[in-house]
Amino acid sequence: MRVAIIDYGSGNLRSATKAFERAAREAGIAATIELTADAERVRTAERIVLPGVGAYADCAAGLKAVAGMWETVEDVAVRKGRPFLGICVGMQLMSERG
Repeated sequence: MRVAIIDYGSGNLRSATKAFERAAREAGIAATIELTADAERVRTAERIVLPGVGAYADCAAGLKAVAGMWETVEDVAVRKGRPFLGICVGMQLMSERG
């Protein structure tokens, strides 16, 4: 299983990555945890994590600044129902406004 943690310049990315690596290891799950700003890597991941810390507008602008990422998250998480976890503002970004 490949888990993509979206890097868009917001959130405690290193801590999130390490936490998911540890959780997978302790649960005995064969998982690759990948921190990425590549929308195509997110599109093909089996699980998606969107961390976030800060103001909604700043995080939304950061996510939209990564080429194709906003559209990819909407497509795979919202339309296709791929397993998705938004952490803090990452969850709020799934709303229409913050």
